[in-house]
Amino acid sequence: MKAKKILAAVTALSLTTVVFASCGDSADSSSSTVAATTTTAVTTTTTAATTTTAAAESAADSAATDSSADTTKGSDSDYTPVKTFKGYDAFLMFGDGEWLWGNWEGQGEPEATKAFGVDADITGDGEYTVSITNASIAYDDPDEGINPQIALDGDYAVGAQGCVVMCVDIIGLLNGEKLKGTGDPKTDKETPGKYNADDLKVELKSIKADGQEVAFDKAKIKYGNIEDNNNCYRIEIYNDYGDTAKDSPIDKDNLAFEDSLEITFSIEGLSE
Repeated sequence: MKAKKILAAVTALSLTTVVFASCGDSADSSSSTVAATTTTAVTTTTTAATTTTAAAESAADSAATDSSADTTKGSDSDYTPVKTFKGYDAFLMFGDGEWLWGNWEGQGEPEATKAFGVDADITGDGEYTVSITNASIAYDDPDEGINPQIALDGDYAVGAQGCVVMCVDIIGLLNGEKLKGTGDPKTDKETPGKYNADDLKVELKSIKADGQEVAFDKAKIKYGNIEDNNNCYRIEIYNDYGDTAKDSPIDKDNLAFEDSLEITFSIEGLSE
């Protein structure tokens, strides 16, 4: 049991540090609806990295002292991962207040090891929903293994409380100036995509926790090319290392759910 706790702590530390090295603020442009509000209070890379490391150490310590965080087989009866996309892979990036219910990658990313969500296939203009569910977050994936950032009660994940990150990323859309990759932008985040953030109209429609509407302030949601090291279009609902940490659109501390978290959004401006 002691070895399992140490392994859980090391895994959570390395995982969270890798994820948030690319999850901090950027001064790049966002969509026109929020361009005026996204240029303030940019966190430096050094500060974000230092803060993230400290938070990761705290999360790892918690995992090491909680016997329920042992990685046993989760429930997979209601979840089948979809890893092939005709269009763009959109996923819900999330970690709760204890860095659990972790989902940090899209199912369509090659060699993904941190993807435990129900993603959406963005094939054209329309309305889409991305989510994480108890079955998906506790799924024992034959390729990815068991999610290292969950606490299990038998086969089920213990309910989520609060959040440190809640974002939607659409992989492959944007043609960031710093991107030098030459692969397929839909599977390689470093390859430029087809669109400028300002040419797309994206709107957050709803947040549902266990099917119940979660209130949010539309004016405080951040959109667009928030990071400058990938081609993802991001809807930032809350991020401990983003502008939304200073002026949150949601009551993150009172967010709680046991079965599912769903984000619905619309997108316009795609030529496909």
